[in-house]
Amino acid sequence: MTVDLRRDLVKALAGFYAGHPDVDRFPMLAEVAGHLVAAVDADRIEAPEPVALPVARLLVDGDAGIDRASPVSGVADVLEAFTAAVPVLHWVQTPAYAATLSRQFLDNYGYVRVIGPGGLVESSVASAGLGIWGAGLHYPRHEHPAEETYHVLHGSALFQRGDGPWEPKGVGESVHHDPWERHAQRFGDETCVLLWAWTGDVAVNARLVQDEDPVRG
Repeated sequence: MTVDLRRDLVKALAGFYAGHPDVDRFPMLAEVAGHLVAAVDADRIEAPEPVALPVARLLVDGDAGIDRASPVSGVADVLEAFTAAVPVLHWVQTPAYAATLSRQFLDNYGYVRVIGPGGLVESSVASAGLGIWGAGLHYPRHEHPAEETYHVLHGSALFQRGDGPWEPKGVGESVHHDPWERHAQRFGDETCVLLWAWTGDVAVNARLVQDEDPVRG
């Protein structure tokens, strides 16, 4: 049963990326989808030891208001598979954040790596997963060597690239960052679920940029 829950989550992400309208605009989406599909076909689904974090309550608590019936293609499938698999997933926080950010932030933040080092699908060239940020949090400016895309699956968020304007993104829309491009997010008045993907140097974690206060939230 637990194997099926993990496989269902991998398949849901593969379907989302493969069927996304920006798959030609951002080739990395097809690359990640290809790795996920290959892992399902070869039955290469790993089983990292489950680890719980407080933030998981925001996904499974009915009072949190997570709408899993999104009309955006692929989103409902991912949210349903993610919610079902919560108890068997390995929840993590970026080490630099866990050592630096406020307790309020850490109690309302965490993610699961579906593909990548230590993920449900082991890979050294692609990484993707699902993260949760509580209402009203500010995700400080950060950077990493991997190319990245984000997709909002639930809630709302403003995204800033470099020193540019804060831009709102709706459910299913793509946000793209080049390697080492500094970026930040602000979340709205409800729980936000983000799907993220990396390609390139996926072994190096994100790091906070020290030109703004990293403990707001």
